[in-house]
Amino acid sequence: MICHQLPCAHASIGHPGIQQPAVCGADTPPHLTSLTAAPCCALPTHRAFRNPQAIRSRSRSVQTRGQCRLCHTRCQASKPNADAPPSIDVSPEVGKGKKLLIIGGTGRVGSSTAASLVKTHPNLTIILGTRGQEGYDAAVKNRPELGGLEHRIVDRNNLQSILSSMEGCDMVLHTAGPFQRKKECLVLEAAIQAKIPYLDVCDDNDYAARAKADYHEKARAAGVPAITSGGIYPGVSNVMAAHMVSTARREYDQDGHFAGKDGADKEGAVEPKKLQYFYYTAGTGGVGPTIMETSYLLAGTPVIAYADGKQVEAKPISQPLTVDFGKGLGRKTVWLYNLPEVESAFKYMKVPNVSARFGTDPAFWNWAMVATARFLPVKIITDRAKIRSFAKATSPVIKAIDPIIGEKVGMRVDLELADGSKACGVFIHKKLSDSAGTCIAAFVDTMLQGGTQPGVWFPEEPEAVEDRMRLLTQSAQGCIRFELNQPPWKIESDAKQMGMGFYW
Repeated sequence: MICHQLPCAHASIGHPGIQQPAVCGADTPPHLTSLTAAPCCALPTHRAFRNPQAIRSRSRSVQTRGQCRLCHTRCQASKPNADAPPSIDVSPEVGKGKKLLIIGGTGRVGSSTAASLVKTHPNLTIILGTRGQEGYDAAVKNRPELGGLEHRIVDRNNLQSILSSMEGCDMVLHTAGPFQRKKECLVLEAAIQAKIPYLDVCDDNDYAARAKADYHEKARAAGVPAITSGGIYPGVSNVMAAHMVSTARREYDQDGHFAGKDGADKEGAVEPKKLQYFYYTAGTGGVGPTIMETSYLLAGTPVIAYADGKQVEAKPISQPLTVDFGKGLGRKTVWLYNLPEVESAFKYMKVPNVSARFGTDPAFWNWAMVATARFLPVKIITDRAKIRSFAKATSPVIKAIDPIIGEKVGMRVDLELADGSKACGVFIHKKLSDSAGTCIAAFVDTMLQGGTQPGVWFPEEPEAVEDRMRLLTQSAQGCIRFELNQPPWKIESDAKQMGMGFYW
């Protein structure tokens, strides 16, 4: 690993580790800057999101901007008469006669997923794994539709307890975070022993890497499909990026199926040069104190990014950028965080420049997190028990502010290709607490239908999700806005159509 203090475009103010945000597209380091608005035109969009009006509009732009190698997948529900995300009809046979155990099922993320699956998979038996009766009662009070579900007491830190809770189950979903500083992948180990499919929503780089390195071959030998980091971000964001990269590489056949590096028409294929993930959540997004524990623990974790094919390290929660998420969200300041999709994109999508940033509202929470990262003693910030206490201590203030600022969530994925062309994907939803459940349920659906191969996979790997467009379509349900493979200027808030296919 190369230890490297990545320079910032703007001078530091006050403490040397606290910087003013740079504007997306400013003169920041090439490997960590946001993509700027650049000419980019369209090929026909994928059939699953086809918008005839959008295709006609983009076909005119081809004449003025030349051919672009990124197909455009567009679904915009932010305008009253725009196309909404196409619905997915789930066959009653999907999940019929099967039992899904959700460990952490009475937490905010687990219960949101259960509530989504109750609606979309009525014949799937859902079992909520919880630490105690109190957790189950609280979940049912918050989501009455879960009242008829079975619940089992499980200790996620005890292998035998986990194995006992899996008895009679056909799949397990692990949502019991935070995953930071966890040294064992016990739920995955139990799933392999029980020979049932496994999915987790891990957002920790070390945990996800350990799951892949230590259990991939074991899962393959046991015939167990497993996905790590299969949430909203990381998770759906990885699949958005994978779709954009595979489109550029011409890895889809004419029917939209993944054909691999050797099975598709390679004429016009271009390699990815730079991939950047930008995330935003208002407050805690309605997903409870766990997100605060996760954030505090990440404040003590150095950021890993990739520049020109080399691993570089930066301070946690540093080098802010102001990024335009477009209509429905607008401009938000986001900061470097250490997230697993960065390393997995470098390793499995072979992108040489990768980074991830996250931001929240109100703005002072970001500065509070910067201060936490800079000034809280390492012994505290890396101690799970102490951070849990710290999160509980700050919880009353957060609970008071959350209802005021809402739960909106946004993701922007920017891709730059070797030929200089650029594309962007955006995902905006009013409520993270609902959207997270919808996204995780889409991964569950994939696995229930046999769409994941044996082994441990990251979401962007082809073996993880057989039908990416189906998963993305399901995940986009309820979105204010969902678009893929758009030129950045078309995503952003203030793009103006000047006529004749020109934008400013």
